[in-house]
Amino acid sequence: MRPGLKNLLVVALIGAAAFLLWWIHPAENKAIPQCLLLQTTGLHCPGCGSLRSIHFLLQGNLAAAWAMNPLTILLLPGLVFLGIAELLFRRHDIATRIPPVWLWLLAAVFILFGILRNLPAFACLAPH
Repeated sequence: MRPGLKNLLVVALIGAAAFLLWWIHPAENKAIPQCLLLQTTGLHCPGCGSLRSIHFLLQGNLAAAWAMNPLTILLLPGLVFLGIAELLFRRHDIATRIPPVWLWLLAAVFILFGILRNLPAFACLAPH
């Protein structure tokens, strides 16, 4: 497959997924499963609320998006940047060129966020 066609297909699939996520509220659709960790333990993982967060972001409701998962809102611009760099500049090594210290820091942020959002004092970090 030609690179241009492959890129177009990737963009079309992402666009279709974004449209569906804009149109369908994840919490109201039974086809989208609930988080397995939340179902089994009652605890929110660092990703809980991410789909709802992106849904509200696509609808233009930043406050509701932030209430669902602030970490998603903070990390989304970086993920979009990496995706655009991969597609436009054909730099398939960008993600692997990130210094390991940044990846360890990101892992620590995920773990800390996952712990804090389950503590009563930080209930504001849980999806609501």
